[in-house]
Amino acid sequence: MEPVRAAVADAERIGVFLHEAWREAGPGGLGFTGATEETINEVASEEFLRKRLTNPDVQMYIIEDAKRVLGLAVTRRIDAGSVELSGMMVLESVTGRGLGTTLVKKVLNEAHKAGFHKVVVKTEVINRRAIQFYKKLGLKEVGRGRERVEETRVDIVILEKVFQ
Repeated sequence: MEPVRAAVADAERIGVFLHEAWREAGPGGLGFTGATEETINEVASEEFLRKRLTNPDVQMYIIEDAKRVLGLAVTRRIDAGSVELSGMMVLESVTGRGLGTTLVKKVLNEAHKAGFHKVVVKTEVINRRAIQFYKKLGLKEVGRGRERVEETRVDIVILEKVFQ
């Protein structure tokens, strides 16, 4: 399975995926800190996704099997030289199959090809699995901080990949 850049026509299937990922992970699931049923419904709505999919500063990549989205990666342009991997998830039911690795490698390659010199990732300090995952893919920890997600304060690790 090869990740592809998502198109507006994929909005409905991405919405289904987001609901499925939420159900599998549960409200306390890593990566869903601060999320509620209401926020998931909002970000999974076709209207919200269509806006994102038509925003030139946002890129979405999906990996799928038989038209079922199994994973999603989202990048957001920070400035002329940097993008943030602002969202990355794979269904819990298919973790361990290399889909996340394939998605992140696609994001890194596409960012580099597009002329960006840096990809930044922020993840929760408690999400050790994600931190190790990103480090194995060549990202380096460059700092820590605290951000607000909805009404929740989240301690984060900041990682980045700089292209030479």
